[in-house]
This record gives sequence, C-alpha cells and structure tokens, in this order.
Amino acid sequence: MPIAYTDSNSPNALRFPDPRRRPNVIKLAQTYMACEYSRPVEQQTPFTPIIANLLQRLLAAEQAVKQAERERKSAASELERLLLETREIIWNMWKSVTAKCSGKPDQAGYWGFHYKANTDNVLLPKTLDERLETLNMYITKEQSLPQAERFTIPNLLEVISLCNTLESHADTRVAARRERESQIESCNALALELSNYLQSAFIYLLAIEFKFKLSKNLQNWGYDIAAKRSEVSADYSQ
Repeated sequence: MPIAYTDSNSPNALRFPDPRRRPNVIKLAQTYMACEYSRPVEQQTPFTPIIANLLQRLLAAEQAVKQAERERKSAASELERLLLETREIIWNMWKSVTAKCSGKPDQAGYWGFHYKANTDNVLLPKTLDERLETLNMYITKEQSLPQAERFTIPNLLEVISLCNTLESHADTRVAARRERESQIESCNALALELSNYLQSAFIYLLAIEFKFKLSKNLQNWGYDIAAKRSEVSADYSQ
C-alpha cells in the first residue's frame, strides 16, 4: 500500500503511484534513477542499487510478457488458418467413413466420429480438442489396417502432417499463454517490491536531504508533490 505523508506546515502533499499500475511505478523508478545517476555516488541513497536492480528485472519481465503475447497471437493466427484446412480434411474423412459405415453408422466411432443414436447421425467434431481427438483416432484406425483397406481420400500422410502441425501450434499457444501469465505474476511482484523501495528512498530523501520538509524539489526524483486538495479547492473558490 502506498505511503501517505502529511506536513501540516506545507501546502504540498505526496501522491505515490498505486503499485498495481506498473507503468506508473516504472516511470517513477526511471526518473528516480536518472536523478540519482546525475549525483555523485556518495550522495546517492542506500536504496539506489536495489532500485536499479529491481527496475532492470521488471523491464526484462515486461519484455518477456510482450514476447509471450506475440508468440500466443502468432500461434492463434496460425491455428485459425489450420482450422480452415482441418475442416475440409475432416469433412472428407467423414464422407469416406460414413460411406463405408452406411449400414452400421455406429462403427464410425472407430475412426473418431461420434454417433448419435437417437438421430442416427454421425457427428462432425466442432471444438479444437474434438478435432484433434478425431484426427488421432482416425490415424490410429487407418494405420491398423492393411494398405489396401485404407481410405484413399483424404491421403493419410496429409492427415498425419496436419494433425502434428495442429497439435504443435495448439501446444505453442497454450505454452505462450502460460508463460505470459507467469511473467505477469513476476511483473506484479517486482513492481510491488520496487514500489516499496521507492517509498523507502523517498523517506530517506525526505529525512536526510530535506529535513522532513515536503519540498517540490523531490519532483527531481519523480515523486509527485502537488498542492493539497484543500489548497486547490480554496484557489478555485476565490
């Protein structure tokens, strides 16, 4: 939780960014570091090395979030393209299987197609998981048959290739999403820790550099020192 500091003798007040708003914490840390690096090392606060390290780690984690999101979007886009191709191949699979099993449609299940008894229909898969299940069962069934008994349409090698590619991109999308979520958790934890040390540095500066006077010069480090709300209200009422 951000600190609150009140100086009854000062017209100013500190407004510290919410640590949940990572861009604001990063902006404060970058301004803070720019100011500290402009000062001799012996005049810098004891928290500066820690803040520098946390900022570097947070920026790296933020980049990892963006990279994971790019990978997720790329995999999702490729999946959309593959699903169009998958629909066509599964449709050809369905036609071949239902033609072969026209007298016993329930046997279509051996090739991965679900049979609905009350309507006597062989159903097409709809979701990604259902399509992958159908493709894998179809491949397993076809590979168990002699070459002469296999369907010629669609080509089994094409079905295998499509299934492998589809699974690969589906796994990539899931992995990228998990990586993004993991990096966001890391970002949130680092932002909170960075926020705490920036607040500690503020207290140090306030005590050592400014003798507990809430000076607007603290803005040089990026801290938001603004007129108290009562002061602002008074100005508007005049």
